[in-house]
Order: sequence, then structure tokens, then C-alpha cells
Amino acid sequence: MGLILGGGDVMAAAETGSGKTGAFALPVLQIVHETRRRLAEGASAGAAAAVPPCELSADDRDALLAVAGGMLAQARHERAWAGGRGTTGVSAGKVYYEATVRDEGLCRVGWSSRDAGRDVGTDKHSFGYGGTGKKSHDRKFEDYGEAFGLNDTVGCLLDADGGAVSFTKNGKPLGEAFALPPHLRGRPMYPSVVLKNAEIEFNFGASPFKHAPPEGYTGVDQADAAAKTSGDADGGGDAGARRPLAVVLEPTRDLAEQTYKCVVDFKARLESPAIDALLLVGGIDHKHQVQSLKKGTDILVGTPARVLDFAKSGQVDLGGVKCFVLDEADRLLDSTGARDEVMRIFDRVSKRGTGQDRLQVLMFSATLHSPEIKDMSGKLCVDPTWVDLKGRDFVPETVDHVCVVVDPQEDRSWLQGLPKTFTDKVHSFEELGPDTRTKEGWSEAVKRLKQRVLHRLIDQHKMEQCMIFCRTNFDCDNLESFLCELGGGQKFRGKKESGPEAAYSCCVLGGARDMAERRRNLQAFKDGDVRFLICTDVAARGIDIQGLPYVINMTLPDASEDYIHRVGRVGRADHMGLAISIVSAVEEKVWYCTKKGYKPWFSPKPADVKTNGEGGHTVWYDEPKALAECEKRVGHPIARLNEDMSLPEEIKAKMAKQGGGYGEERGGAQNAEVAARIDAIRPVAKHLAELEVRVQHSFHHLKQRFGRS
Repeated sequence: MGLILGGGDVMAAAETGSGKTGAFALPVLQIVHETRRRLAEGASAGAAAAVPPCELSADDRDALLAVAGGMLAQARHERAWAGGRGTTGVSAGKVYYEATVRDEGLCRVGWSSRDAGRDVGTDKHSFGYGGTGKKSHDRKFEDYGEAFGLNDTVGCLLDADGGAVSFTKNGKPLGEAFALPPHLRGRPMYPSVVLKNAEIEFNFGASPFKHAPPEGYTGVDQADAAAKTSGDADGGGDAGARRPLAVVLEPTRDLAEQTYKCVVDFKARLESPAIDALLLVGGIDHKHQVQSLKKGTDILVGTPARVLDFAKSGQVDLGGVKCFVLDEADRLLDSTGARDEVMRIFDRVSKRGTGQDRLQVLMFSATLHSPEIKDMSGKLCVDPTWVDLKGRDFVPETVDHVCVVVDPQEDRSWLQGLPKTFTDKVHSFEELGPDTRTKEGWSEAVKRLKQRVLHRLIDQHKMEQCMIFCRTNFDCDNLESFLCELGGGQKFRGKKESGPEAAYSCCVLGGARDMAERRRNLQAFKDGDVRFLICTDVAARGIDIQGLPYVINMTLPDASEDYIHRVGRVGRADHMGLAISIVSAVEEKVWYCTKKGYKPWFSPKPADVKTNGEGGHTVWYDEPKALAECEKRVGHPIARLNEDMSLPEEIKAKMAKQGGGYGEERGGAQNAEVAARIDAIRPVAKHLAELEVRVQHSFHHLKQRFGRS
């Protein structure tokens, strides 16, 4: 937390359950609160700073756009466009600026609101005029005026009162190009440019224009002070609403909800001013989100797609963000689409320069060691501090790891008729009988055997609360059907009585379930209304359940780092936990769909059940190999359960030595001693906290006084 309060970029890899959410949420809240307080004090003192002369922003620009002296823009990439904006927006009056082409290449200049992207003229919030003689708005390119090129000077005119945008070429009026739509009337419009392998020089009125502006127009710098807005202001956005100072991105709606709840709990004691937070995810009333944004908010927590939708529509202005947080960053960036969404959001955040105005980027996860993460950190962070708390391979010593290896060739209980088992239809087009001794036959058999082994595990360990991980949403559905069959056939439909409703009561936390059901199911599991929560990796990422005793892997995950995430659901806060993996001794054919959104398992076709190499959507999964990777990741062999599913002797001895059962705190006497020590040092810790507050106040006052010197 101290590193974050110090103002630098931070990349933190920490084990699951180590308190990552608090580690970033608490200092971010402090930074936001102190910023709001400073702004409020400035406003109450009547400190309304004059808008400085306009120049090209060194921060509100694409990385490929170079800005020199505030008046010259250059982009040298031959294939990619790069854009930027001026630092001053104008919301009233008639204003003018000039742009002179200094090199061959492609140029487009014009006006945009802060809600627009930097590719001026390609969205609903910007208007451009390009060197090919085309005007553009919302990606509609139409003939206008004349082409322009090297040494030509384009005049860009904004009649904010009359709601019109027009242009001149070398002093020649080209006529009205656009009428401002209602949603942009009265909102600050900023000088904007986008280039491809070109160079262009600007004059916003600080020096005489090459060509006198039309009658009634003045330079941007000479506009009425009341009509000008600084794009680098900390307070409101274009419409005057309070802009968010922090954005926290999460990979799933469930995790965003959990983090948002933590932020709400943490901010409850912050006053003068109070801090507002808003959750931006799907499944929540859109009108409520829009109304909250209009009132102004301080911290946004959401999923990338939802936050980007609001930014693109102009309903949230990210220009005031000081803290940009990626939580569960490895999962957040594990697909090209997600990475693109994060970068498009980042492009809308002002990359401020130094001191108190600097953008701070924080990346947190249990694993931050992949090439994708390192590549992204190079794009988002500036000299980040790397904090590695054994995040790649570490799980708490409070977690015991065991496995049971199942072989349908030796254990023939899969042939039993009852209880009924449910499989994934991978072998739908093969005639498999009880005597089939083929690779496909054993694959189908192990699917049925694993469910029976799960039944024995539950009974042997008398499980009352357990998370069970499956590979796919369809596997979750099948396991739910199996456990419900054991419990009498009825699925969980909501709480009917206090306590678990049956010995095998369960519900599903999977991405295929709607948000309301997922929220209800997770709460039912936390409240103890059902014993088993059946999950996919993505849906359960980061979910925190206090004192969870058991986790079961029906199939080991494809990547060993996901094993760390799964088993990290237990062993939290010094509570003992047991992670059990059911491992097939034979290869199993499983679904591995290569087409996004395609769900072949519901009505499989013969082509679907072929392997990926044959053009289908399945793979042969080698679990012993996956087990070896997991053992390598945790740094020791994973013990085998006894034949009756009981714990091996070495783990029983460890449990006896530590005291307590799974789901309980280890070492009751030891914990009492620790509590006594905590009581003894509490006064010193309180004094240190008070000193830290005083130091942080002093630090921010010094930054305010000298940060721009």
C-alpha cells in the first residue's frame, strides 16, 4: 500500500487470498479522497484558475503521435493513424485555429469532445476534414471543399452558439461542413488532429494567423474565459459532472461485484467529502448507471466491455482518471479481444506528466509472469515497481493437496445403473457397451466413474461445504444433474428452509447462467443453504468464501497456474483447507471448442466430436501429465488418497499436530498467543497509522505547492 501511496506504477503478484483487493482499494480510496478534498478546498477558497493558452496535449494523444513545443504534431508510422487533442475546449462563441501541413502524408483536423476517440471524424463526438478533400463524422466520409497537402493552411472554425463546424483552405471559405447535433450543443469542443506518416503545425492564436479568420471569429486563446475549459482539469468533465478519478477493471461481473462491495464497505467512513463509487457491469439497470454518472462519481468498478461502452457513448469521461487498476490482470488479458478493450479504455485516459497530475497504473493478480502480461505492462506502465510475493507458484501451507487416480479398467463401478450418471456427449456417435475395450470406451467410462468417485469422497469426508471445479459450463450442468439425482431429483430453486436442504444440495456458478442466478447461487452457498457450488474457472475467479474447507477438481485445469487459483479458494486467513483432484489414469476425450460462442455439446454433429486437428472441437486430455505439471508448480508430489478415500497417514499426522479440522483456524492455542501479541502492539500500530496520515497530508500539500514548479 505504501508503494501505491508513493505515486508510482505497481505490478504485484501475490498468492490468492492474500488480500490483494484491500491492498489496492484502500490506498486508491485515500488518493481519491485527498484529491477530492484538495479540489473542494480550492473551490471554497475561490481558486478558479485561469485556463492557460491552448497547445497540443502531451498526454491526451496516441503513443505514435509526437508533440513538440505544444504546436507541432508528427506521426511517422506508414500504416497506423495517430491522433491527439488540444488542451482547451470551447463551449460558446465563435473560435478559429490554423493547421499548416509541414510534410507529405495523410492529415485530418477538426473538432471533438472529450468523449470522442482520437481518430477525429470517426465517431459521434468528432468532426474532421482530411487532406483527400473529405469531411467525416461517425465514419461517414463525404466530398467537401478541396484536397490539401504540403504547405497548405487549413482554418478550423467552430460556431458554438450557432452549432456549426466549417473549414477554410489558405484563407478560402469552404462552407459549412457540419451542424452540431443536440448532444454536443453547449459542450466544450477541442481542436483535434490525426496523422499517418505526416507532420502538421498549429496556431491557436498565440501568434498572428496566416489568414485572418472570418468576421466574428477569434482565436481559441482569445475566446471568452467563461467559455473555455482546460482538458487537464481535475474536476468536472465536459458537462460539468464530477469525473471519476479511479477505474478498476475486473475480468468477470461476479468479481467486479465483489470488488465493488469491498470499495463500498471501505469508503463508508470517509467524510468531508464522501466518496461515490459506481458498478458498471451487465445485468444492472442501465438508467440507474446513467443517472449516477450524470450526478458524478469518483471510482468506477466494472468489466472492460461495459466500461468501454459507456466511454464510447460519451456517458462517462475518463479524462480525469488518476488511478487505473487491472485486477486479476492475467485473466483480464488472456484473450485478444479483452486486451484490445483494455487498451481502448486506456487510450481514453489522460496520460498526465509528473507530480500530482501523473496517471498511476496498478496491475494485481495471483500470477503476473506470462509474456502477455509483461508486454502489456510495457504499454501501460512507466518504470513499475514489481512486487512478487511468490505469486507464480505459492499456495498457503494451510492447504493440503491430495488426489485420487481413477482407472475404469480396474474400478468397474461405472457399470452400475444407479445412481444415474451424466456425460458430455463427446462419444454420442460411438456404439460403446460394457465390454468395449477401446480408447473411446475407456474415455466414456472414466466420465461416469468420476461422478461415482465424487459421491464416495463426499460421504467419506462428510462434506458440508465444498467448491467443485469443472472444465466447461456443460460439465457443470451434468454434475448438477448427478448431485440432484443423488439428493432426490430436485434442483435448487431458492431458499426454502434454514440450513442445507439435502446432503447433496448444489447450485452452479458458471458463465452460462444469467447474472441474477449466479448472484443468488453464490449467496446461497455462502449462507449455507446448499452444500456444493459447482464452478468453472472463469466464473469462480477471485471469489472469496471465508473458512471454505474443501475444493474438488473433477478434471485438472488446462494450465497449471489455474490450479493455483482453484485451490486458493481454501486455506485463506489461516484456515485449514483440503484440495482434492480426481485424476483419470486413461486419456479422456473432452470438449475444446475452437469457435467462439459455438456450443456443440447441446446437439453434437459427427464433425463436432472430431479432434481439433481433424477440424472438430475436442481434444484428448492427458491428466497424469497435467498432474505432473501441477506438482511441479506447487513444488512437491501431491499425495494419493487411500483406497477408501480417507487421508494418507502423513496428512493425518500433520492435521493432528496443527489442531483443528478443515475450514477451521489452525492451532487454537497458537492463535490465542498471536492474539495476545496483537493486543500488545495495537497502541504502537495506531500511533504509526496516525503518523502515516500526517505524512501523507504533508506529502500532498508539498506536491500541490511545488508539483508544477
